[in-house]
Amino acid sequence: MNILKCFGLAIITAGLMGCVDPNTFEAATTPINSASEVNRAQQLVAERMRDPEATRFKPEYQAYRTNVGDIIVCGTLNGKNAMGGYVGYRPYYVRIRNGSIQAFNTVSENDEYNFELNLVQTGCSEAATGTIMVMN
Repeated sequence: MNILKCFGLAIITAGLMGCVDPNTFEAATTPINSASEVNRAQQLVAERMRDPEATRFKPEYQAYRTNVGDIIVCGTLNGKNAMGGYVGYRPYYVRIRNGSIQAFNTVSENDEYNFELNLVQTGCSEAATGTIMVMN
């Protein structure tokens, strides 16, 4: 192999290795059907919203437990905006460890390029496949 190709390959490999967060690891997920776990997750999510008491959740959701003890809930919520009006139901993803939120994503009113929607969909679809990347 040409020395320049070897050098180029080494630089690319080193660059890619730098992109991997050493605090991130793959966790296995299994579906759960625990109303108490989901209710607690929804309570924690509501506390993050502008008007916690007014936050509403649709009854349909997916919930998972990871092999490291995290609870993941994917569902749909409706909350109020700064003007006090409901914004409409939007998907959310939450991952809880030891009773506190480790990751939470929902779609805001101004998600023009679907960045937040993609985060929610990615987290929920990964959890549904049986493995998800999580941070320590």
